[in-house]
Amino acid sequence: MKLVFTWIQGCWKWTQARLLVEKYGFTLLEMWAELRKLADWESELWKRVKQTIESWALVTPSVVWEIMNEVITSQTNDKLILDWFVRNEWNRQSLDNITNDYKVVFFELSKEKAIDRLLGRMYDPITWETFPSSFKVNPSTWTELIKRKDDNEASILKRIDEFMNNTLPTALEQEKQWKVIRVNADQDVESVFKELTTKLWL
Repeated sequence: MKLVFTWIQGCWKWTQARLLVEKYGFTLLEMWAELRKLADWESELWKRVKQTIESWALVTPSVVWEIMNEVITSQTNDKLILDWFVRNEWNRQSLDNITNDYKVVFFELSKEKAIDRLLGRMYDPITWETFPSSFKVNPSTWTELIKRKDDNEASILKRIDEFMNNTLPTALEQEKQWKVIRVNADQDVESVFKELTTKLWL
């Protein structure tokens, strides 16, 4: 089972991903984390990506496909959560060229609630995980949480606009292909997870 997490910022999808990992043995793949691994390994693929970035050229769909293909096909666990893999139409086409066997989990949350959550959320500077404002430490590592510098209103609105203009239309297109599972993210964590697992038949 491959799950593509699609969300508006602030829906706490990290929390849901962690629960699926802990309780059902999923592997969480986050695009930025996987890119960091490629950089650490100094792989040939990373060298090409780096050259593209340093020359101020656009990363082409073929390079996006290479990155996705490298990350996905190297996994031995068939239960995957793909986070930040599909943010626009380019990404969707790249993923479809690798595998068509996936479901999109769309965490529904209003723009107003997303802004409210983002303005109050806390951040683990070591694991990059985010938590509601009621958390002061990461319960898994006991790392003290801090406020993200980019969690200000201007940055938040920019990120939400990016979702509305690019990611949301892509998700709606995937819904026409019967790939999307909608989950109400405007609930407490336990209720969201119950709805998610029920709809995934876990």
